[in-house]
Amino acid sequence: MSRIVLIEDDLLLAENTSLILTLNGYECFVANSSKEGILLIEEIIPDLVVCDIMLDSMDGFDVLRIIRQEKGFINLPFIFLSGLADLTDKRKGMNLGADDFLTKPYSSKDLIETIQARIEISSAKKVNAAIETRKNAIDVFYQISTHEYLTPLNGIINFGRLLEEMINQNDLKEANSIVKAIQASGQRMLRVTRKLLWYNQLVNRIDPWGNAHSNAKVNIAELQKNIFYFLKNSTNTQFNISFKGESSFWFGCDRELLEQMLTELLQNVIQHSDPRFEIHSEAFSENNMFVLKITNYYKGSYSMNTALIKPFYQAHYAKDMNGSGLGLYIVKEWATKQRGSLEVNTNNNIFEVILKIPVLQID
Repeated sequence: MSRIVLIEDDLLLAENTSLILTLNGYECFVANSSKEGILLIEEIIPDLVVCDIMLDSMDGFDVLRIIRQEKGFINLPFIFLSGLADLTDKRKGMNLGADDFLTKPYSSKDLIETIQARIEISSAKKVNAAIETRKNAIDVFYQISTHEYLTPLNGIINFGRLLEEMINQNDLKEANSIVKAIQASGQRMLRVTRKLLWYNQLVNRIDPWGNAHSNAKVNIAELQKNIFYFLKNSTNTQFNISFKGESSFWFGCDRELLEQMLTELLQNVIQHSDPRFEIHSEAFSENNMFVLKITNYYKGSYSMNTALIKPFYQAHYAKDMNGSGLGLYIVKEWATKQRGSLEVNTNNNIFEVILKIPVLQID
């Protein structure tokens, strides 16, 4: 019997929904508040969660973020109940990794069919995961790739469905934002695919970047700002960043590859930044080396240093597979093969990254 946690603060609706689920063979556990729901999920470890968006002190989006990012329930199927067919709500939920939406009032048939479909998908994933039980790099790799692929893939499929509905209704007011959301999900899948391919080449002693050279002139401050604005627009993280080294131009590296590496660095720095403090980025030349120094104040409590950079390692949350755990490792390997270096350190809640790369010429 599949177990479902229902988080709904409307007592009558919660009772009716629970009855429907029970009559259809599910074991239903009801929470009437967001905090109670999170505690119930941790206690029950259910097969699926059905959660209202409009709750009390925390909304449904907060519940999903906490159980995904802090509690480690990466693959737990999560269905939102929404009183309004609000496009903004759907987009936000999909970005956080929601599996589906039901708009109130919903029929018993729609509720049961949606739940059955999500539980069947989840069961198939569990069968595949059971093939490899040892907690080694292969198992970690599986968990990472499952989350990192399925979350943006769900986003592409669901945003595509929304776009199709808008086209059919001849209402394209929000079409541009939907297209951008699809592009952001696609970019996320591309980034993790690229990192996994690079990792595979590295473990097989192949240099993925051996032929990536260019004499193009790169304005490093402009490139960082472009990456910053892309990340700002494609994530829910709040952050601000200041740049130094406005006149820094450099040669000797493929611009696209440099952009990919700087994106990985900035992504790692901003992901757990404390939004109350500004991130600082400084670019300068030193002993024929291009030097990029990035510092920020981070949330939570953890320690990190260069020696800890390794494949699939995440310093912020050991249980949280929200990311591949390959970003800093890839950048470090790339810098080393360029005869440069990557150094990271934490001290008094300050995260510091120093990238050094030899260049042909710096202006």
